Amino acid sequence: MDPISKIAPVGGKVLGKATSFFDEFKDFAVKGNALELAVGVVIGTAFNGIVDSLVKDIIMGAIAMAFGKPDFSAFAFGAIKYGSFINNLVNFLIVGLSVFVAIKAINKLFKRGTPEEIKTV
Repeated sequence: MDPISKIAPVGGKVLGKATSFFDEFKDFAVKGNALELAVGVVIGTAFNGIVDSLVKDIIMGAIAMAFGKPDFSAFAFGAIKYGSFINNLVNFLIVGLSVFVAIKAINKLFKRGTPEEIKTV
């Protein structure tokens, strides 16, 4: 048996000389993980618009009411413009918190118990 035919199985088939590139790609593309990843990217892109609006329209508006200036990009110390860094840091923290809260809510919504907990209910 030649070394090429000993390659790990993909999609239930052992890869060898006869397996084409397109067969390998088809096996990869129809696996659940690739499809789940594609759905996750689409949902993440849509969620980005929601979080962006939350940050720019609501939270930065609240910061503007509290501090009088929602945009920190004008802050500088000589040639060092640390205001843009502050803007990006605030946006990152808000996005991270928003994603954490959303995932926590989704996990709570779809919470599944252990088999022992399910039997006792």
